[in-house]
Amino acid sequence: MRVFGIPAQLWFHSYPSIRLHQVTYPVKSLFFLLAEVDIDKAELSGNLFSVKRIEELIHENGIRFLGVKYTDLVGRLRHVTVPIRRLKTVMQEGIGFDASSVLGFKAVDAGDMCLFPDFGTAFIEPFAKLPTVSCFADIRDPVTDKAYERDPREVLRRAMNVAKKELQCDAMMFLSEFEFYLFDKAEYFSDKGSVYYKLESRELTKDNRSGYILVDSGYHTAPPFDRSMDLRSEVCRICDECGVSMKYHHHESGRFSHVEIESEFHSGLAAADGVMLGKYIIKNVALRDGRTATFMPKPIYGEPGSGMHFHQYASSKGISLFGDLRNPTRLSKLAHFYIGGILNHAPSLCAFTNPSTSSFRRLIPGYEAPTMAFFSIGNRTAAVRIPGYIRDVKKMEVEYRIPDGTCNPYLAIAAVVLAGVDGIVRKLDPGMPFQGKLKDAEKKFGSHALPRSLPEALAALRKDNDYLRRDDVFSEGILDFWQRYKQAEAESIMLRPHPWEYNLYYGC
Repeated sequence: MRVFGIPAQLWFHSYPSIRLHQVTYPVKSLFFLLAEVDIDKAELSGNLFSVKRIEELIHENGIRFLGVKYTDLVGRLRHVTVPIRRLKTVMQEGIGFDASSVLGFKAVDAGDMCLFPDFGTAFIEPFAKLPTVSCFADIRDPVTDKAYERDPREVLRRAMNVAKKELQCDAMMFLSEFEFYLFDKAEYFSDKGSVYYKLESRELTKDNRSGYILVDSGYHTAPPFDRSMDLRSEVCRICDECGVSMKYHHHESGRFSHVEIESEFHSGLAAADGVMLGKYIIKNVALRDGRTATFMPKPIYGEPGSGMHFHQYASSKGISLFGDLRNPTRLSKLAHFYIGGILNHAPSLCAFTNPSTSSFRRLIPGYEAPTMAFFSIGNRTAAVRIPGYIRDVKKMEVEYRIPDGTCNPYLAIAAVVLAGVDGIVRKLDPGMPFQGKLKDAEKKFGSHALPRSLPEALAALRKDNDYLRRDDVFSEGILDFWQRYKQAEAESIMLRPHPWEYNLYYGC
């Protein structure tokens, strides 16, 4: 197989992995290796796949189909497949589809839209039986030929343009942490007379006879307690082949197949594409192994939840604009204001970064999850953490720890960036980073508590959304749909009896 015209074995056979305390690091990332084979840098920063390159890829791999992927407004991945003989037609005319059947898009009386492949995101489809090349697509109006304003990728592009203008940067760089649970069995059912769920993992079985059972934190635990190391390495291998370079993977804190895979830094749009593609690969590799992967923030009561922390910085000529050795915090004024904006808008941001009822079962005390909007150095209960291990200010970053995997990454990243931009424009300095114990933070920042539920987050969004409207990044239609749809989700939970209520009230 060849990826980007490069024999795959060159990078995976020549560069083995290094394993250290069960955190597995791929030594060479995809884009670093592309640079090594003398691909022009300008080509890397632009559309890597010219028509000629796509045709070479098709010819060398015997490609039969083109898979085109896009994301609906809620954040679910969709795709359509066309025979490769129609490639030129697709490039010229796009792929027509019924946008009225896609969550958050058009009405049924005017639902026609077109998908245009972004060949800069192309990769060999790893899960197709017949040779297929896949890529993400942009959505356009077939009448005006303009970008569709509700296309999540277009929303993020608009946010990136705002950031570049206001921060005077080349790019906003993002690194995503994929935290998730792996289950061998996941049953759930609900109707008017019954409701239940049942989860089983090879690290959580009633008839486990191996003797290797975790009784405390699973963080960085090694085999034989960790039963998914090889699965994660396979995910990283495929992600690298598809252009989503990964930094490392390990077992997370939860005892029952709770794991993490962390990406490397990518520019904003590539990072959001990477989240969608990473989740796609994780789910498919798990299914191939007879398991399912869930990004549900809190699938097990009493166990740690799963977040999707976003590390980020503004970049100019490859150097972070968030670092400054002259400042005691080693953060630049720009970074302070950026953090101030995020913290100021954290409650309303939750509507996009934590858009599920399960999200707020994770954001509770006792599990290294944020509950208040403050920032700190090295404190994992802070909403914004400055990693204490960064030595080079040219690589300074900030980590936003509130988001989780139920978000639409395009909208979530766009919203976070716009909050940071607002902090810079208004010079919202959050002061010095907090240092101390959690109980001291609760006394100092108790008035800055995060929403405790999805309806509270949506109420915060209704009161605080002007920063999202800057340069029409989030339209009135997007905000209106989001609030109505997510409010309906919350009410669908509130209207149904909870199983635990039977324990509390059935015999009253």
